[in-house]
Amino acid sequence: MTIKTSQREAALGALFTLLDGLPLQPNAIRRNSSLPERLSEHAMVFLRDGDMTQVDITLSPVTYLWEHAASIEIYVAHPEASARDARMDELLQALGTLVLADPTLSGQIDHTEVMPPKFEDVTPEGSVGIKACTLDVVMHYASSHPLA
Repeated sequence: MTIKTSQREAALGALFTLLDGLPLQPNAIRRNSSLPERLSEHAMVFLRDGDMTQVDITLSPVTYLWEHAASIEIYVAHPEASARDARMDELLQALGTLVLADPTLSGQIDHTEVMPPKFEDVTPEGSVGIKACTLDVVMHYASSHPLA
């Protein structure tokens, strides 16, 4: 028996693939991983599955319409605050450009919206300063049932 990938998983996979277009070092993008204890002078991006909201149901055929808010966390480590700010801005601008260029995530969903970022500066003991940013990416799509 072959199990088809759910629309939810296809949407998240397409978003993860889109993130590969960010100007980052290899293996700097992870999904549902924990933050490493130490970040060297570079950036990392984490995709979290987020929350799904059922917007509507249409009948004949039954179709569930979703707003799926996946969460993206961006971490930039550098000893200089101005360098952290500049690198974070570069990554956010690149993300915006990628989403504008492909709002349907290669046809996997109907539309993508990027919500405003929320920033935080953290300085873990024994490491360089880190600028953190969290933002939701809302994906609009339909499925044939709640788990599809």
